[in-house]
Amino acid sequence: MSEILPVVIGVLAAAGVWLLAIGVVAARAGDATMLARQRLARQEIGLGQSAVALELEKPLAERLLAPGRRWLTRQMTRLTPAAQAANFRKQLDFVGAPFGLDPAGLQALRIAAAAGLGAIGLAVGVLIGTNFGIGIAVLIGVAAGFYLPVLWLDQLVRQRRAELEAVLPNALDVVAISMEAGLGLDRALEQLVRHQEGPLTLLVARALREIELGRPRAEALEEMAQATGVEDFTSLVRGILHAERTGVPIARTIAAHSAQMRVKRRLKIRTEAARASLKILIPTVGCVFPTLWLILLGPALIVALSIGH
Repeated sequence: MSEILPVVIGVLAAAGVWLLAIGVVAARAGDATMLARQRLARQEIGLGQSAVALELEKPLAERLLAPGRRWLTRQMTRLTPAAQAANFRKQLDFVGAPFGLDPAGLQALRIAAAAGLGAIGLAVGVLIGTNFGIGIAVLIGVAAGFYLPVLWLDQLVRQRRAELEAVLPNALDVVAISMEAGLGLDRALEQLVRHQEGPLTLLVARALREIELGRPRAEALEEMAQATGVEDFTSLVRGILHAERTGVPIARTIAAHSAQMRVKRRLKIRTEAARASLKILIPTVGCVFPTLWLILLGPALIVALSIGH
């Protein structure tokens, strides 16, 4: 009974922390920033409402849990260093804030995962039966739980960057054609947002919104490019700004960059195809050849053993 008690306590503690993290994520929609965004969206369609009215539209449970959620968010923010929180904010904004997560919510998720996997490690260590095994299992569980959410976020960022690199050439063609038809850069970007969907259009729409609110176009575009982390996109924005300052036709710059990106993608595909033979070599040698040798040499081996007996 004394050996099972720590496991039960660990599981209950992990479940409590996990429920608190779920509460932080679920109640995130009631944040002031989210309310401002919803109010702005309603004003765009002619249904402007006050923040109080939007707050009253929330379920009663969310409004009752909001003070506790805000307190827990402040505590998680204190546990997150400023540089790390800024990096998490940048990554979460880039991938679209999955499950409504913010830096504090991600930190709470890391602590909950560490507690949960630590409890599982404690249970495994108790089954092993040694103090050293318990310590190692708990340490591995806590470390894995603490870093798994970060790895998950990094994977989402890589996937989003791959999606951007895939759709960027076609999007640049749309912008270049629109500008050749006589539209300015801002109107061409609006045409892109209007006729295409995807992560790139969301970033462009956000940059256009900031420009409409009075932010300089160069700053908005540079921040948009740096947020993606895609080198081709960053160099494109810099080329557009340089062309705008020097008087070079922007449509020609965008078309040239689009063609260059297609060439790079074609070379990348050829490189991956050339590496495919090396990647196939390991499963071929490790799986196919032993089976083939067994089929070819198995009967002869059986005959040789029967003759020997």
